[in-house]
Amino acid sequence: MAVKFKLLKQKNLGADKATIPEKIYAREVSTDKITFEYLLDEIAAAGIPSNQVKGVMDRMNFLIRQHLSAGHIVQFGELGNFRYTLGSTGAATEEEFETALIKTPRIVFYPGKTLQNARKNSEFKRLEVNNSDETDEGEEGF
Repeated sequence: MAVKFKLLKQKNLGADKATIPEKIYAREVSTDKITFEYLLDEIAAAGIPSNQVKGVMDRMNFLIRQHLSAGHIVQFGELGNFRYTLGSTGAATEEEFETALIKTPRIVFYPGKTLQNARKNSEFKRLEVNNSDETDEGEEGF
């Protein structure tokens, strides 16, 4: 299978933006959303009951949340690692800093080797888009 993409004309942010104000860039096109239930059915086809898989996944979700909240990096097997990153508003001195200045943490996912290899070995297929169509982001498609 190939990753589908379309071409969009966008503002050029590169060093040559003065001479070429717009360039054509690729943008991925997601055609379908694979639901959790669909994945459960696919796993069940391998002989593992979907209710057991759902139970394990629910527990993993709970445990990942718990361990991330404790500041741990959570390795999810070959899938990859999850961890929190955070930032804050600055304070002039250490004495003036308080935890209220810390912004809501983000969860960062780092793919494992299997997913990294899948990404590196991706193939691409261009979807043709009518020039007169406007995309949902207000960008011109080609």
